[in-house]
Amino acid sequence: MTKALESHAMCAVCSPAEHNPYSLGVALGCDERGLVSGHFTVCSRHQGYRGKLHGGIASSLLDAAMTHCLLHQGIEALTAQLDVRFHHPIVVGEQVVISAHCDTVRRGIYLLTAQLHVDGELRVSASGKFLQEKVRTS
Repeated sequence: MTKALESHAMCAVCSPAEHNPYSLGVALGCDERGLVSGHFTVCSRHQGYRGKLHGGIASSLLDAAMTHCLLHQGIEALTAQLDVRFHHPIVVGEQVVISAHCDTVRRGIYLLTAQLHVDGELRVSASGKFLQEKVRTS
C-alpha cells in the first residue's frame, strides 16, 4: 500500500469496515493503465427519495473513484471542483459499476472523469479538478 493510500484509510466511501465501520466499504481497484473500477450495490439505507440512490452518495462514489486514480499513482490531491450530471436515477437493489480515469495533468492540477453505470447504461457522470495540497512550513 502506498503512503498516499495509507493516508486515505478512514475514507467514508472506500475504507474497509475494520478501519471505518461507517464507510460504504466500496473496493476500488486500479489497472495497469490507471483506470479505476469498482462495484456498489444500492441498499435502502442509501436512498434519498423513496427507492432512489441519494445524489450525495452518487457524487461521493464518483469523487472517491477519481481520488483513487491519483492515490494509486502515489499522488495526494484534494477535490477543488466536482461537476456531476445525473442522467437517469439509480434505484435500490441495483448494482452500480464505478469507473474513473485521469484525463489531464498540468502543474499539480489534475482533471479527471468518472461514471456510474447500471447494466451498461450511463446513469451518473462527473468531471473533477484536483489540486495537490501545499505543504505548510509553520
